[in-house]
Amino acid sequence: MLSGRDVEQFRSCVWRIAAKLIIYPQVIAEKMLNLNEFLLEDSASEEDEPERLRLYRDRACPFETLSDVEFRKDFRFTRPVFYELCEMLREDLAHTTVRGTSLTVAQQVAACVHLLGRNAMQADSARLAGCNQSTVSRTLRVFLDAVVKLAPRYINWPSAAEQEEIARRIYRKYGLPNIVGMIDGTHVRIVAPRENAVDYINRKRYHSINVGAICDDNFLFRWVSASWPGSAHDSRVFKSSELYKDLRARRKRGCIIGDSAYTAESFLIKVVSQANTVREQRYNRAICSARVKIEQAFGMLKRQWHILHSECRYDPDTAARITIACMVLRNLANQRNEPLFEDDDDLEVVESDMGEENQEVHTTSGRALIRRIIEEFF
Repeated sequence: MLSGRDVEQFRSCVWRIAAKLIIYPQVIAEKMLNLNEFLLEDSASEEDEPERLRLYRDRACPFETLSDVEFRKDFRFTRPVFYELCEMLREDLAHTTVRGTSLTVAQQVAACVHLLGRNAMQADSARLAGCNQSTVSRTLRVFLDAVVKLAPRYINWPSAAEQEEIARRIYRKYGLPNIVGMIDGTHVRIVAPRENAVDYINRKRYHSINVGAICDDNFLFRWVSASWPGSAHDSRVFKSSELYKDLRARRKRGCIIGDSAYTAESFLIKVVSQANTVREQRYNRAICSARVKIEQAFGMLKRQWHILHSECRYDPDTAARITIACMVLRNLANQRNEPLFEDDDDLEVVESDMGEENQEVHTTSGRALIRRIIEEFF
């Protein structure tokens, strides 16, 4: 019978072998393409060969010897999901190499997720991945493009069947009918942009982009908008979106929960400002208990990807792409049941502190929906 420690060592060994199976075919192909040239180099003696091969191997996978704990801390995924991500991005990241001057797919992914996850300087991520800073800078652009391409697959409005299941779970837990998600905004701090800098100053007087998002009860992001400057109101971010237009025109179905920043609509409910009856008080408690899911989702996102919590040292367009990429990767981690990052004691994520009271408290249809829910369910 194997002990728990033996099992862990065996599991770690298996994933290191898997890493080699994924990474080394590319290395072998690169070596075969250059085999003739490699053998004809008179300047290299036979005694030098083992050292040269060792250096090539280390450059191909310099993080292979990390423990599972160290690996996840640096690269924000467990080994199996990290290498699954490598395979998902291989078509976009793999390119011709000449004598090992380009990075393997795993190196590119490692450098980029380390940069996003630890909010590291590019030079630090480069050292960890075994390359230089300029290479990481170029690689990040390609990596972001590749991950953002996955957004329709990983961030999408729930299907009719999914809506039914989400609504059933939320009703069972909170007593609220037909709810498929919770909406809120969060701010990602950026450096002052060169153009229109004043537009990016938010209510807390720092430069940011205002990110609107909807999540379901399992913390999966179902919609995101990351293109608005920090001065934009949460309600404006949502009302300018295609999703808002689709919900209003009933091209998409489902009801969501928002805070005071949003206008109550036929598809969006929030607390009543003056809860004078027992039913209204019960309703408000249910709304607040359910709506906290989006705040928790933002917290999970920023704990996994520190670049969204501190300062994103990029222009607004790149910051928006980084935000969407991080949300795609967060959803991937969620769907693979990756453990949460709860050990960052110095990372305090506080959400829902930027909202404003909306003067458009309710539309007629929104008021009617809230009143019907209170009377029929509370």
